[in-house]
Amino acid sequence: MKIGVFSDTHIGRNIPREVGDLRRNAYRHAFTQAINIFIEEEVECVVHAGDLFEKRSMVSEDSVFVKEELQRLVNSLHGEHGGEVSIFLVRGNHDGTIDNNALDFVKHPLAKYLKVVGEAAIRGEEESYFFNGIRLIGLPYHPYISRVFKNIRNMIQRGFEKGGGIKILVIHNFIQGYHEIPPGVPPHNCLTVRDFDELGVDIVLAGHYHERANPMENNGTLFLTPGATEAVDLSDEGPFGVYVLEGERVRFIPIKPLHEIRNVKVDSKGAVKPCEWFIEQSVREMEAYSSDLQTRGIDGVLRIVLSGYAENDPHNIDMCLRREIVKKTVSTRLLHVDLVNRVEDVRQKAVFTRLGSGIDYAMEILKSLGEASDEAMKIVEELSITLDEKASQRTGLLTDSDRSRFVKRWIQILEKAGG
Repeated sequence: MKIGVFSDTHIGRNIPREVGDLRRNAYRHAFTQAINIFIEEEVECVVHAGDLFEKRSMVSEDSVFVKEELQRLVNSLHGEHGGEVSIFLVRGNHDGTIDNNALDFVKHPLAKYLKVVGEAAIRGEEESYFFNGIRLIGLPYHPYISRVFKNIRNMIQRGFEKGGGIKILVIHNFIQGYHEIPPGVPPHNCLTVRDFDELGVDIVLAGHYHERANPMENNGTLFLTPGATEAVDLSDEGPFGVYVLEGERVRFIPIKPLHEIRNVKVDSKGAVKPCEWFIEQSVREMEAYSSDLQTRGIDGVLRIVLSGYAENDPHNIDMCLRREIVKKTVSTRLLHVDLVNRVEDVRQKAVFTRLGSGIDYAMEILKSLGEASDEAMKIVEELSITLDEKASQRTGLLTDSDRSRFVKRWIQILEKAGG
């Protein structure tokens, strides 16, 4: 049996906003290429490991696009081979919440081939699917997955004990010991490879990690992470693509992006330079890449990261380079230049300690509430989910109406804690 695996397609994402339409098209292009690969490979099952959409910026056309592409996949394979095709989706953190799930936009009563999995399992209800020799269980994203997984682990184990040839668990969280955990991610937001010991699972398919991770086997369980299908942030290096599983064979198939992304660094390497030096080096990088794109006949985006020390105000670098960027991206194949200025003023003497995550601070502060601390942490958990779903794209804050219910609960907790 052939299984196609992809993840983190982020349909609807429009970051950076200056080229929002360009990036939105890039994610759609990558999705279409992934479907083309699955059709060419004649897969019998497709698994998407979360973040199908970018819910906060998606539009109605994005959901229509995905539905049509999934239908094209099913029609192509069913028409040529006469067999059934199943598509399994789990919710990622950018797909919304259990109560406001963007994956609901692609459901249809007649689309029997498509199953959104894991919402019952995350609540502790048994939910598993058997299809053509595989037993599949899904777990959508949860900000406190470590605690939740401990509570439902036995239920997952019972699901796999029902039988089935290949037992697959699909998740959308980081795995300590397999993924390189980004700075600031708290332990409760991750699982560990040890969590899957003696679970009875053959393959763990993990989304959320945007880079492809090489397959890893641990205590009889194979861990696979396909990564994103397109650079989610311009700093992501790639390559991006999909996995195709066939028996014991695992293949990564890359996707050719709609436009190339190149990251370069302009670094004074500890030396103190005039602002003009950073400007000249950046302009040289823009000209070289623009010429390279023209020679190869492709379009590209350039991200320049400036770092080091300047003799005077480093903000002057931005103002000068913005004018140069406009010149270099007019009527050329260089579509956009993203400038990241980390240059420091050599006169700056203050040193600030690095802060931990907000959750870590919250846990430490709320200890003083005693018995009420557990209830307070539940509010923090719910608030983080609500912020992901409903926060203003401009301010990052909730509206007064969305915020009021949390304020009332905080007041009740503080009154209770105060005696």
